Amino acid sequence: AVGLNGAFTSVSDNSLAIFYNPSGLGQMKYRDFSVFYNPAPFGLTELSTAAFTYAEPLKYGTIGAGLRTYGFDLYRETNILLSYGNDYKKRIFYGANFNFYNLNIQNYGSASSIGIDIGAMAYINKFLRWGFFGKNITGSTIGESKEKIAQIYRTGINYKPLNEVNLILEAEKDVKYPVSLRGGFEYLLFDYVDLRVGVGNEPTSFTGGIGINYDIFQLDYALYKSQDLGITHQGSLTVNFGGSKGRAETKDQLRRAFGEK
Repeated sequence: AVGLNGAFTSVSDNSLAIFYNPSGLGQMKYRDFSVFYNPAPFGLTELSTAAFTYAEPLKYGTIGAGLRTYGFDLYRETNILLSYGNDYKKRIFYGANFNFYNLNIQNYGSASSIGIDIGAMAYINKFLRWGFFGKNITGSTIGESKEKIAQIYRTGINYKPLNEVNLILEAEKDVKYPVSLRGGFEYLLFDYVDLRVGVGNEPTSFTGGIGINYDIFQLDYALYKSQDLGITHQGSLTVNFGGSKGRAETKDQLRRAFGEK
């Protein structure tokens, strides 16, 4: 997702969908978990970010869980999520997150809050997908000062003219900031390597990334360049128990959704 400059709302095809669009969980057929780590964004260990996500497909939809932590000993934000995603006739997808937020500041104590996210996705035709994500639609706040937790809305389209190509365009609106536009391009090389680039504004940023697929494992690396802050690096390891079979089924899902053999 980072390699695509965050333009993942209309893709969301692994357990990291929890953070980008929980309706994407409804696309999943196999158990999946992912570990993400960025030890020192822009050279600052105080901004260290780590996350873990898990998804388990069941008979009546897919359940998921996630944990994300940000900061260091003096200042720490923690977000725990419980998620659910499902589909209607394999073409319309819906999902939601239940969030528990905790903020801890040394010598000042800690505070907690809860909130809800929602997501939706639709296969418009066999080439085009649309996605929507609403983060913190409850407008939840935290602490005695009632500091508002980020309330963000995203929508985007994913154009897939070939199995090997993804073109993505997305708009994001944080209620406190101007609209941000993002674009991403992904190309699957030799069934084992995913190459990715992305661009965005507000703030201006450029990204690139590579994913290596081997059996049930996927190792991803992304580079993010901010016009104001410089360059940072991050990576993730995903395990999908469908392996190559699961990836092949994902490629064919749009075709099956529209009744093609």
